[in-house]
Amino acid sequence: MSPHPESEQIPTKPHSLQPQGKSYKFIYKSVEYDCTDYVDRHPGGQSFFDKMVEEKKDFTEYFRALHSKKALKILKSQKKIQTNLKESQGSLQYTMIKKQIKHLFEPDWIMESLFIFGLCLGMFVGVTSRWYVAIPTLALVQIIAGWVGHSMNHNRNPLLYKLSTACGILHGLSTQWWQFKHNNHHMFTNRIGKDDDINHTYYRWQYAFLYLKWKYDSIITGYNKIDILFITLHWIIMLQQKLWITSISMLIGGFFSAHVLIGNHEREFKFFKQIDKPFIEHQIIACRNYAWTDWLSNVLMGGMQFQTEHHLFPQIPFYRLPYASVIIRKELAKFGFKVNVDSIL
Repeated sequence: MSPHPESEQIPTKPHSLQPQGKSYKFIYKSVEYDCTDYVDRHPGGQSFFDKMVEEKKDFTEYFRALHSKKALKILKSQKKIQTNLKESQGSLQYTMIKKQIKHLFEPDWIMESLFIFGLCLGMFVGVTSRWYVAIPTLALVQIIAGWVGHSMNHNRNPLLYKLSTACGILHGLSTQWWQFKHNNHHMFTNRIGKDDDINHTYYRWQYAFLYLKWKYDSIITGYNKIDILFITLHWIIMLQQKLWITSISMLIGGFFSAHVLIGNHEREFKFFKQIDKPFIEHQIIACRNYAWTDWLSNVLMGGMQFQTEHHLFPQIPFYRLPYASVIIRKELAKFGFKVNVDSIL
């Protein structure tokens, strides 16, 4: 099924027809579904199904973590193979935890509005001020806009999803490019060969080029005309400022954000073969949290200091993660799980 809202099913790359005779069957809770007929309509294409069928027969928690109610309806409309299977212990545990935090999934529209207004104001100040004001301001806008867009893209509220695409004006990144890349990261976290977000060897000075690299990738891999429009508007606005000022601000923002992101996964457990752990354990051993939990750190890190909680329940808006974390950790402890908290680097 799709990690994207189904109203936005524009393929990131051309789909290929599945080989004749090949089938894709998955278990969701107590039912086994044959999803073969849906492969060519899935935004991730056959490559996603090929990756998933190699890893998990029962994809219940993986599906629930990223998908909307509409996606669930599509799944349940597929051909049923078995309907009386025993639901896994991991699925039952996930349900118990989710019940305690379900009220935190919906966006706070006041908070969302304040972030968008603040970022728009920051961009205006950044492109109209002298260098000593413009550089730190545009760097902050780039950092925070990236986190806000990340959070919006994960949420399954239809209106917030549409706004996430428009946020391309602020951060200059393609929503379509990001979804394909990032949702694979959530599905196959720390799986070598399938999670393209990890297992890179970078020198520290290369961290600064994070946003410039992402903006380049957004341009060369995006096929969505709406994405291209917003990215174009982003550059029109940013280039109202001197190019060297804009470039330095992006390098500063990239240097900061790369430290946050690389620390979340690179030194944690990696899977070189099949992911042989249940979903909850998989995410706990593959993620690292940080001890920086104050409100300012949450804004500057976009909730990534709660990386484990984010991977378990990515649809929770980042500004709700401090509250969700307390509940999630308490529930995890009931099942003998403990979140890993360590230094950024």
